[in-house]
Amino acid sequence: MSVNPMKPRAWVTLLVSAVTGVLVWAFSPWLTGRQEPWDADSLFYVGAQIVAGTVAGAIAPRPLWAPYVGALTGQLGYALIFLRMGPLFFLGAAFLFGYTAIFLAAAALVGFVRKRMRSQSIPR
Repeated sequence: MSVNPMKPRAWVTLLVSAVTGVLVWAFSPWLTGRQEPWDADSLFYVGAQIVAGTVAGAIAPRPLWAPYVGALTGQLGYALIFLRMGPLFFLGAAFLFGYTAIFLAAAALVGFVRKRMRSQSIPR
């Protein structure tokens, strides 16, 4: 019995979501002056999650679990690699699970709209 490998579409969605998630954290110091995007004085992190999720959903929205896993992996990976670990790391990781739901909601909404537009443009 062979193991069914993940479909290429899922890998693309994971990769796109991970990259857009990393970009949220990578651009935060330049855009907010803070190392961590949720430390900004504004709603930068919420807005950045919406923008990143929208971009990821427009490029590769399916399967639905992949944007969440990709964004979570990308953002957590960035924090582990580029930021100092402190006593609040696990609390921050828990917050990341919640904030990434915003990313997923944006990606799912854009994916739904994209699918509807595509189905309406096909001549019957």
